[in-house]
Amino acid sequence: MMLMCVITASAQDEKKKILDVNADFMSRFIWRGMNVSHVPNIQPNLCYNSSFGLKVGAWASAAVTGDYAEVDLYGAYSLKGFSLTVTDYFIADETKEFNKYFNCKNESTGHMVEAALAYDGPEKFPIHLMAGTFVYGADKTADVIVIDTVTSDTTTTFKNQYSTYFELGYTVRNVNIFVGITPQKGMYGNTFGVVNAGITAKRDIRITDKFTLPVQASLITNPQKGNIYLVFGFSL
Repeated sequence: MMLMCVITASAQDEKKKILDVNADFMSRFIWRGMNVSHVPNIQPNLCYNSSFGLKVGAWASAAVTGDYAEVDLYGAYSLKGFSLTVTDYFIADETKEFNKYFNCKNESTGHMVEAALAYDGPEKFPIHLMAGTFVYGADKTADVIVIDTVTSDTTTTFKNQYSTYFELGYTVRNVNIFVGITPQKGMYGNTFGVVNAGITAKRDIRITDKFTLPVQASLITNPQKGNIYLVFGFSL
């Protein structure tokens, strides 16, 4: 799961785009240190950018093999470097009867809603701070309770985990260094610890006099799970 609202301007037009359409092509889908999809993914994004700091959009990721599909809706408000984002994550899974898009009941929905607060520093101090917590939906843990010790009858209840993620990043020229931790047991890991750390480098490859192709490569580790990934991608 991942989202990105990129509202940038070309060198010829420094005005913000009201409606931005773009797509990333990634060699695999790694999100906050988790291997979401091990095959190449296409990740389109549609974003409306208002003149007063409000952004509303839809982001998706689809595996080229057809075995993974995600659609996220989000809204964000930014002011003086700070931004508050609410994201509705939805991963399609036709094998699960309950996982219907328009089922929004907290006890059975496939949606997961996250509230996140972020800060991006000025150009002289390009730091990035982010904290996000899942507050509603399918981010749950199952508790099995014995209701009859004689017959061994049990009942299962589902409780919100409130999975939380913190990230610190710093950008030097075209290189971003980042580290992410989870403070508790949840979807990111089984305990407090670093779940996402690495480095991303970006550059523009000139194709023609009027067209450049933005490319990036990321070396990502998940110390808590003992995993490492090298991911390549480009944007259109």
